[in-house]
Amino acid sequence: MIFGGGDSAFDWAAALHPIAKSITLVHRRDSYRAHEKSVELVKNLGVTLITNSEISAAHGDTTLTGVTIKHNQTQEETHLSTTAVIAALGFVANIGPIEGWGLNLEKRRIVVSSSMATNLPRIFSAGDITTYPGKIPLISVGFGEAGLAVNNAMPCVDDTKGVFPGHSSEEGH
Repeated sequence: MIFGGGDSAFDWAAALHPIAKSITLVHRRDSYRAHEKSVELVKNLGVTLITNSEISAAHGDTTLTGVTIKHNQTQEETHLSTTAVIAALGFVANIGPIEGWGLNLEKRRIVVSSSMATNLPRIFSAGDITTYPGKIPLISVGFGEAGLAVNNAMPCVDDTKGVFPGHSSEEGH
């Protein structure tokens, strides 16, 4: 039993499909945030998809034996047997004290330029906490942003260094 509707939930469903007896994915809405191809793949694998529902109870004494899910619109409750639950529910960004630093923020994210620079001098940001026009929230994008941030911050740390570090495909890199 997987609860969630994003990429993580669908990745778990696809990864567990070859080894699980059955998989049911439950999501609180009738649409998913996961990439369309991931949703198609999981549907084609025969994973049971239940929408507009949330977990309302877990059952079992020393081990999990099932869950109760409640339909958000009808309030109807259904008991489903399961031996495992994966909560792939995402997170709410809590930027804590960073909020008071004077950075430009948009929906709890730090606004950056294409060089990953913030509105404050010598402060760069990368990863899930950042936002900019066209941002795609993928882990691989965050890794690329980290490289951009480090390379663009380098001249701030050492003014004898330039921004361009060379090509990763050059000999010796």
